[in-house]
Amino acid sequence: MFLCCGEAVIDMIPETARDGAPVFRPVPGGAALNTAIALARLDQPVGFFGGLSDDVFGRTLRDAMAGEGIDLGRAPILDSPTTLAFIHRTETSQSFSFYDQDSATRSLSPLHLPPLDGISTLVFGGFCLIHRPAAGAFEALMQMAGAERVILLDPNIRPALIAEQDADYRKRLDRMMAMADVIKLSDEDIDWLRPDPPEQLLTGRASVVIHTHGSDGVTLFTRHGAQHVPAPAAKVSDTVGAGDTFNAGFLTGLAQADLATPADLARADLTTLRGAAEKGVRAATLSVTRPGANPPTLKELSCAP
Repeated sequence: MFLCCGEAVIDMIPETARDGAPVFRPVPGGAALNTAIALARLDQPVGFFGGLSDDVFGRTLRDAMAGEGIDLGRAPILDSPTTLAFIHRTETSQSFSFYDQDSATRSLSPLHLPPLDGISTLVFGGFCLIHRPAAGAFEALMQMAGAERVILLDPNIRPALIAEQDADYRKRLDRMMAMADVIKLSDEDIDWLRPDPPEQLLTGRASVVIHTHGSDGVTLFTRHGAQHVPAPAAKVSDTVGAGDTFNAGFLTGLAQADLATPADLARADLTTLRGAAEKGVRAATLSVTRPGANPPTLKELSCAP
């Protein structure tokens, strides 16, 4: 089973009411939730671990994940509010305003660490890695996962949320990257995080480093070489959740190739890894043609060019 570790939030999507007034529509979101839903739709067994609120938005999040068949048995219910992420869009870009202070996302602690029986792969990432105690809990869980489980880290850095946490956050990400088997970095992640080429991360435990380029696809770095995987042309409706959907498609490709352990991943050839990356790119491309974070099903992905 996959375990997606991180935040589940309510994305407030900007819309226009019938009378022309600007309004926001609440939609389940967050990196870990999006990845878990994308994996579930690709027929992969998946659970979620992160702090969930007992408020009305928290119940909405739980209902959304349960409806997709996601195991919530490891996710604690906390007496703290749900994180809200307001999305602001222009013709060329989008940004977020987060309401996260004292939230269930941040309130998770090492006391909530779940058992890992039956878990083969853990996915970490998102702004939940910035603030303690939750950030420390996720780092501790990664350490607990050990060397027998595959770990994917997607920092998905949000500079606006970091502020005084900068030094602590950078050190934490360095430690977590040293424990990861797969590291995915966007152009924005690399600009903020490090001037070094992404492939230098292969000197540690990582067997695969993925540099995403939006509509230009991804570059796959492995110990057997590097390859660019282009993205097919698509009419873009919404890019929210595209990176999370890529992660799910890539991990599904690994599972279908029977790459279930770090040792399997280290031995995998470039052709096999490229096949998994192509699956991730196709899944992400399908998702951006739809409004909101709406990943494809396995049948839809199988029919995609």
